[in-house]
Parts: sequence; C-alpha cells; structure tokens
Amino acid sequence: MFADWEEHGMIENGLSAIVDESPKSDIGEVVAYVLSSPGKRVRPLILLFSAQAFGGDSRQALDAGLAIELVHAASLVHDDILDSGVERRGAPSAVERFGLEAALLTGDYLISKSIDLVSSYGQPVIRTFAGACMKMAEGEMMDLSRISSPKDYYHCVSRKTASLFAASARMGCLISGAATEDVSRFEQYGMHLGLAYQILDDMEEVLGVDQGKRSLKKSFTLPRVHSERLSQDQAMELCKDAVESHFSAAQDSLQAAGGSEEMKMRLSSIAEQMTDRWVNECKLQSHLC
Repeated sequence: MFADWEEHGMIENGLSAIVDESPKSDIGEVVAYVLSSPGKRVRPLILLFSAQAFGGDSRQALDAGLAIELVHAASLVHDDILDSGVERRGAPSAVERFGLEAALLTGDYLISKSIDLVSSYGQPVIRTFAGACMKMAEGEMMDLSRISSPKDYYHCVSRKTASLFAASARMGCLISGAATEDVSRFEQYGMHLGLAYQILDDMEEVLGVDQGKRSLKKSFTLPRVHSERLSQDQAMELCKDAVESHFSAAQDSLQAAGGSEEMKMRLSSIAEQMTDRWVNECKLQSHLC
C-alpha cells in the first residue's frame, strides 16, 4: 500500500538522487548499498503527510523527510554494529558485508548528509531533528545495559525508536506552520505509533516471524522482561494489550487534531496497516488473539 502513494515515489527518487551524488569511492558503494535496501519509508511519509495536513507542499518538506530516512538508515547501520547484526531487510547487513570500519563511517556519512538536508529549515525544525537524534543515541546506550523492568524498557524505546516517529510528525507540522496544539497532537500520534511498532517487532521475534533481520546479540525486549516473572503466554498477552493501547492512542490523537481529513486518513491508514501486520502474524499463535 505504501508504494501506491505518490509521496513514496518522491522519497525513493530523492534517495536515488543522493546515491547518484554520493562520492565515487568505497564509502559511496556502501551508501548505495544501504540506501538501495527496500523499505516502507514510513517515517518520511509521516513527515510529508503531516506537512500536507496543514497546507504544506510535499516538495517543500521532502528534504526534511529524506533527512529523517537517512538518520534512520544510519541508526540501523550502527545498531547492527552494536548487536553484531548479520542480516538486515533480507540481505547481509552493512557491517557483515563491508566490515566494521566501513559500516561505522557510512553511518557517520549518512548522519552528516541528513544535517545538510535539514539545515535549510527554520530553527524549530532543526532543533526537533537534532533532539530526536540525541534521544536515539541515548536509547541505544540504554539498550546496551540490562533492562530489568517495563519502565526501563519504555524509557529506552521511547528514545531509541519512538522519538523519530514523533519527530517526523512534529517536523511536518512545523514546516507547514500548524498551531501549537495540533503540533503536540500529531507528535503524540507519532510517539504512540513508534511504541506500538517496537512492541510489535519484539512480539514477532518471540513468535519466530521472519523479519529479514538477524543479530548475534539479543536485546531485552518487552516480552523477555515480562517473561522473567510471568509465563510466555501471559507476557505476550500483556504485550498484545500494549500494542492495541498505543495504536488506539495514536488514532485518538489524530482524531482530536485539526488539519486535512485526507492526510489524517492516510496517517491513520499507516497505523491500520501496521495493525493488520500484527493481526496476520498473530494467527501463528491463535491462543494469543
């Protein structure tokens, strides 16, 4: 579904242009490998739809969306370094294929390029972007230590994962000059969607769903945290409830906000598509549904 939207094509074309403009060198080869990897481009789509919801032009917001996608790609490269990731999106990870040094420097290059792309926007947009990047690094650091409680887990993933979803929605609103209350509600949509996405990802790992990624190290996910004091079925039931709660909160935030109904419907459909993903995979463990 995501690929059917015109904005998805704009994002793909923008990424292709970045690849074409990258250095004709070893780092350019790794950049091309990372950016050519298939993806739903959910985060930049959220930014573009949020901008258009308040009268913004998708072309005006595109560089910000590309910056979001580049820093997300960099985070995946660095995450695979930290977790000894050997497979990403169904192919060898950058660190597996090109080595640690090349992967690390490519992540740095992508972050630098993302700063270049976002630098033409106003201070509120730049500060939101920078804040999300710092939170992501903080969340990754938390993930290196033992997460021993649901509170620890949420403290980590709200920064590591959900912060970029929230920043995407906020930046789009800021670019189009949305009212403060609407900016906050769209940001909450992104935060809840990001939390639901991460918990869902954790559940699929437990269910043995092929996610196209594989790491030698394992993070302390919410199902694993709950399983330390509950049975696996009980732990998964709590996670299922959390996914549904965050998806519901994301939808409620959208409904309470102003803006174009068409764009809000698109943002809502992103959440619904992700819900469908959970419903379909949940059938593998019907007693949890």
